[in-house]
Amino acid sequence: MMLLAMRERLFARRAIRRLLRAHSAVSATKPDLSGKDLYREILLCTRQVDEANVDRILRRAENSVDDWTAPGRPDLRFREVVHYFVFHRYIESGRAGTVVSLRTMVDALVPPNI
Repeated sequence: MMLLAMRERLFARRAIRRLLRAHSAVSATKPDLSGKDLYREILLCTRQVDEANVDRILRRAENSVDDWTAPGRPDLRFREVVHYFVFHRYIESGRAGTVVSLRTMVDALVPPNI
């Protein structure tokens, strides 16, 4: 179980850092983008999502935000996109679930204001 948790943390940390680098790159080259348009470009920049799937991933990330996870805030934030995308990629790699809290990792590594 401990080895599994270490692997999950490593996977999540790498994926989160990749998304943060993509956020910096896209924000620098396209400073006029915001919200879902920005998140779409960030996901495409990682080269882990293609044009055909990026909108589906954003829609699912948006659907995962509710009054419990984001009380009083209807808009999608970068942290929610990161959380959904990391979880999606981990499950897509053949895992049934996670042992560690990806939300805690995302909150620790992704600034709330981006």
